[in-house]
Amino acid sequence: MSEKVRRGCLLSAALIACQALASGALAQQTDESRPRQSTSDRDTATDTTRTTNAAMSKTVSAQSFATQAAIIGKAEIELGQMAEQRSQSKDVKTFAQRMVKDHTAADAKLKKIAGKATLNLPDSLDAEHLAVKQKLSGLKGEAFDKEYIKAMATGHDKAVALFEAASQGSEMPAELKEFAASTLPTLKQHEEMAHSLHEKAGG
Repeated sequence: MSEKVRRGCLLSAALIACQALASGALAQQTDESRPRQSTSDRDTATDTTRTTNAAMSKTVSAQSFATQAAIIGKAEIELGQMAEQRSQSKDVKTFAQRMVKDHTAADAKLKKIAGKATLNLPDSLDAEHLAVKQKLSGLKGEAFDKEYIKAMATGHDKAVALFEAASQGSEMPAELKEFAASTLPTLKQHEEMAHSLHEKAGG
């Protein structure tokens, strides 16, 4: 091989090596410049959710939970009975009947637990639920159905959050904690049903 040809081959090899190095460096630079979600960001989001749930659990005392649960149950029963009379929708009436049945059973369990734990349960609705009842009492038919289901969807969102907090409360009495945990699946079913009916009604 002549000296000229040998030098040409070496030059070509050097150029190929340089191109390869340059391509590798560019790929590394491009990869490093891409935005990445850091592990700390993901951990922060998870910790925030856990902290929120923990804080909620700590704020619910046994008496507070029992009071709110009793009011919610009483409201579901009374509004359900109203819906059985005023609704024009078969689906809404079926839902209302389920509310009366399930919440009557839950109310009986809560009263039994409250009696053992000397917890005071209210005999009437609070201002919030009284306002809802008063509003619904002036409606019938389709107008009633729309407002009733809207109230059920919103109300069960709050109920699920309350019972989840009670079921996770570190200082919640064991029997009351078990009541919250065992009732929660039923409330979640109610929540799903209410939102489904609400969407169907164009809510």
